[in-house]
Amino acid sequence: MKKLTVLLIIVMSAFTIHAQTALPKFTVSPAEIDALTENVSIVFDVTGSAVEGLTDVYIWAWAPGLNPSESLLDYDQGTPNWGSISQNAKLEAVAGSPNKFKLSLPKTVTRNGVQVTFNNMAELFGVADAPGKIKEIGFLLRSQDGSKQTPGDLKTKITLLPLEFTPAYFRTFPAKVSNRDVVTAYLNLSLIESGEDQKLRIADKITASVTLLTANNTTILTVDKIVTRYTPEKEYAFTFLPEMVGTLPTGVSLSDVANCRIVFSGVVYDQAGGNTTVNSKPFEFGFQQYE
Repeated sequence: MKKLTVLLIIVMSAFTIHAQTALPKFTVSPAEIDALTENVSIVFDVTGSAVEGLTDVYIWAWAPGLNPSESLLDYDQGTPNWGSISQNAKLEAVAGSPNKFKLSLPKTVTRNGVQVTFNNMAELFGVADAPGKIKEIGFLLRSQDGSKQTPGDLKTKITLLPLEFTPAYFRTFPAKVSNRDVVTAYLNLSLIESGEDQKLRIADKITASVTLLTANNTTILTVDKIVTRYTPEKEYAFTFLPEMVGTLPTGVSLSDVANCRIVFSGVVYDQAGGNTTVNSKPFEFGFQQYE
């Protein structure tokens, strides 16, 4: 009997330790956000975590590098205080899912007697005038009194897309796109890579080809000789909508389009008056799946 009791104590202790260290699962929608993205929803699944079973779950969130670093939901005035978290930090329960809670923006709360609406992460952390300061957001979930909490120290965090423009040999805007989004592709020949044909630097009449592919990289269609424009940032660019770039083959729909390949081409002239077409390497990216 004593051995059984000891075994039960060991099992219960292990379960308790696991619950204290288990991380909550979470889903951000849209999947990729920056500090200025609006209409953001974060759903937390606390199953198996230290806050499972609580009716009221609070979020303590912070952005490294800020001072104070905590979100404006965590305190009403003055400075953040772990022992007296604001009611504004209480997450909304998800109907029909007792272990799920959510934070949605825009969110309207009352701080220090004044009604305030937070539309995005920059506003939520009080840096709407300098949103580029936020690179990532760490958070933990807790009870109101803090006696129960999920692990901190950036064990759970959300990494934001950068707001500052970063020059690149090839890029798209937006950085992450679905097959239903308008896409702009850019080529910066001043940043051409060493393995490329350096004749591209002096090429003329830069055009592009777009190839749409399935998830297993089977070609659906290719459209060549798309005219580019030269931008003030000294990039060659063109804009396209996947569903309008060309006519999809019979039996193929936009839902089959999963990946994209882009190749830039230019014309190089020689002293004899002839010309040669020079191609860039293929740039490939996958389309994001958004609900």
